[in-house]
Amino acid sequence: MSFEDSLEQLKRQFLHALPDKKKQIITLWISLRKNWNAHMLSAVYREVHNLKGSSETFGLSETKHIVDKLELQLKGLLNAPAPELPTIKGLDTLFHQLLQNNMRGQPSAPVVEAQMQQSPYKPAKARHDHHIAIIEDDGNVGAMITKQLREFGFSVQHFLNFTSFLVVQNETPFDLILLDLILPDWTEEALFEAATEFEKNNTRVFVLSSRGDFDMRLLAIRANVSEYFVKPAETTLLVRKIHQSLKMSEKQPLKVLLVDDQQSMVDYFSSLLRSHGLMVKGLSSAEQVLPALEQFEPDLFIFDLYMPEVNGLELAKMIRQLDKYTSSPILVLSSDDTMQNKVSIIQAGSDDLISKQTAPSLFVAQVISRAQRGHDIRSSASRDSLTGLLNHTQILVAARRCYNVARRINSQVCIAMFDLDHFKKVNDTYGHAGGDKVLLAFAHLLQQSLRQTDFTGRYGGEEFMLVLPDMQKPLAIAKLNAIRESFSHIVFVEDGVEFKVTLSGGLVFSDECEEFQDCLLLADKHLYEAKRLGRNQLVFSPSGQD
Repeated sequence: MSFEDSLEQLKRQFLHALPDKKKQIITLWISLRKNWNAHMLSAVYREVHNLKGSSETFGLSETKHIVDKLELQLKGLLNAPAPELPTIKGLDTLFHQLLQNNMRGQPSAPVVEAQMQQSPYKPAKARHDHHIAIIEDDGNVGAMITKQLREFGFSVQHFLNFTSFLVVQNETPFDLILLDLILPDWTEEALFEAATEFEKNNTRVFVLSSRGDFDMRLLAIRANVSEYFVKPAETTLLVRKIHQSLKMSEKQPLKVLLVDDQQSMVDYFSSLLRSHGLMVKGLSSAEQVLPALEQFEPDLFIFDLYMPEVNGLELAKMIRQLDKYTSSPILVLSSDDTMQNKVSIIQAGSDDLISKQTAPSLFVAQVISRAQRGHDIRSSASRDSLTGLLNHTQILVAARRCYNVARRINSQVCIAMFDLDHFKKVNDTYGHAGGDKVLLAFAHLLQQSLRQTDFTGRYGGEEFMLVLPDMQKPLAIAKLNAIRESFSHIVFVEDGVEFKVTLSGGLVFSDECEEFQDCLLLADKHLYEAKRLGRNQLVFSPSGQD
């Protein structure tokens, strides 16, 4: 079902339920007339306000016109004594118009404009879906680069000439091209022209050249190529640039937690945001928020301002008391976007108020902009500055959460501790620059080799923790052994000297321990046993092979 069809269906559902909604409001009004009190008046006002927001969202202009008048009059009575009879009769007339107004001729919901706009956010491609072409006429050089990149888990294809590459590119385009500038079938000028077109069409081009002079680099700049490497290209630097260029660190789409007591509004805004690539968890009750945060870590919160029992401002204040979300963006939805309301929501710790009648494309653009900022804040606070992996605190949080979930649903999680063998010797021999290069290479290998649902973190120094939820023991062991084996084949270069580094690892599975802390101790014990046995191997309990 297309996005437009989905929203049209939501509108039909809303229109089907609208008569009952109006009758519910009229019933509340009749009860209020019989026994005027502040509590019942607030309930009537809240229902009218919600109906106004829905009418705006779904483009019901006649209903909105009546509800606007009702809301304005009811709002003036909220902090006033019981009204006189003329005021009551005036409201009676408006409520009667609300009940009787004809829905025919109402315009459709304003979703077409959202579809006409190009999506301002495109979620990152899955890591394993990126394809790289190497165009190098020296078979040995091309084979060596191909082998090294494949050790990092990349999908790589080597071509000896540009013509054979084009045949494949025209059928299944590559995401990135490593291009030698001296090829037997194309001139340098023609290659630069081709590189310009590839970059225009969002295919990144890295030049691999034996020349590093100013003139050649200037030609590359004018062709808008992404990177320029002088042969022999250092693999670890090449890998880092590939990750940066393809934005491969963006593992997940931006995540939004939306709360509105009207299910129709939850469905509408969720559909709108999902159609633009965001991940949305929509809730119709404020009480569902805290349990939801155990599994869903949003980059942005969106709360309806007027909800029964708990309003959006109270919910925003509650979120601000959670250490993890003290800086997360919070947007408040309301049909009443007066300056007074904007000031109130900012004082409550929210970032901004968005009117429910905001044009869909503008609404999406604001949400994406704020969510991206929230993502960046969370990422910088939770990531190791060198490797970009989770820091010590956050990898422990992720491991504990996965362990608790596995125990609760009778699933399985693998927790692994890895340590770089003889890393002190690497630092002593090749300096901290060489050591950092090794750490970065391992981080890139992990990011490329594991699933999006897995967690990786720098536990400290040269020690790393991996968390693999919902993976069977034989598969987890095989996966981690493959990572260890691949890393042992990576060739590092520092000051012209080549060297390799190996890994030792200790594995534990959640069904082997009664408490999370026991898993950490056992994984650590297995790690040191791997080192005692000679390094470059994994150690796990015999039951781990079941």
